[in-house]
Amino acid sequence: MEEKIETKKSSIFLIVLALIVLVILAGIWWAKKTVTPVPTPKVEKIPPKEDSVAAINQDLQGVEILDLEKEFQEIDQDLNSL
Repeated sequence: MEEKIETKKSSIFLIVLALIVLVILAGIWWAKKTVTPVPTPKVEKIPPKEDSVAAINQDLQGVEILDLEKEFQEIDQDLNSL
């Protein structure tokens, strides 16, 4: 009697396991089927900047450096107004 119960449990287990595997495989197949590729945006080619000393100096002149003394004066004025 116990052999029949044992056989039924093992066969039910195998059936359930097979169904789970089938559901997982169907989900993977469906996911691959429904995924659409994302189009890659067109990239404009930017010509390289000039590497001469004059071009580098011009870029350096264009860099804006903060005046820390002015910034601290503004902070001091704000603190003194409290």
